[in-house]
Amino acid sequence: MLQLLRQTRTFLVPYAVLLLAVGGVLLLTPKHAAFFWVNGHHAPFFDYFFRAFTNVGDGLFYVLVVLALLFVRFRWALLAFACFALTSLVAQIGKHLIFTGHPRPFRYFSENPGFPPLHVIEGVVMGTLKSFPSGHSTSAFSVFLVLTLLANNKKWGYAYLLLAAGAAYSRVYLAQHFMEDVYAGSLLGTALTLLIINCLNPYLDHHPRPWHQWRLRRPGQARRQGQAGPTPLAGAKG
Repeated sequence: MLQLLRQTRTFLVPYAVLLLAVGGVLLLTPKHAAFFWVNGHHAPFFDYFFRAFTNVGDGLFYVLVVLALLFVRFRWALLAFACFALTSLVAQIGKHLIFTGHPRPFRYFSENPGFPPLHVIEGVVMGTLKSFPSGHSTSAFSVFLVLTLLANNKKWGYAYLLLAAGAAYSRVYLAQHFMEDVYAGSLLGTALTLLIINCLNPYLDHHPRPWHQWRLRRPGQARRQGQAGPTPLAGAKG
């Protein structure tokens, strides 16, 4: 685990600072205050930006990352898929079986009048229940932590953390979640991903298979190498 923490420290160290800062805000302010601090500061540019950017926390984005890793190394794609599947499963169990009664902001403020109006963006479908934890935040922190681990240049971890935090921020900006929802989602995605990688990587090291090093090839690569036709697998290392 220590080696894993060192390999991902460019993501985890600033994330720990962010956790402490946001955690302090959540402890010292009412539930609605943190929400309206984000949702209440809006502009047309950010409306368009966060409406699109929030999709990096969607499960489809994670699947696309897994598929892209098939062109790099099957082992990496397997690792990413395991993290995607298990973090998503746990988040959905929490939303649908444990914390089912947690209302989303749209319903909460509808049932508790007296607060400022929500900033709602046209075209965004507003959820009403199953707010805790934020599934988008879980997926975003998981996928970008995985990418930090796989990156040759670990300085990418800083950028990946900004992307993950931006996805979580977008959920509050779009009035889909409270701050505590995305806070819990980020913790869930990060902790589970570390646990999965810490368990799965040693297993794969001790049970190597030739296909771990395979990767998908683009048809053009096969033709350039003088092969008769496109070959879907490559045994090259890397």
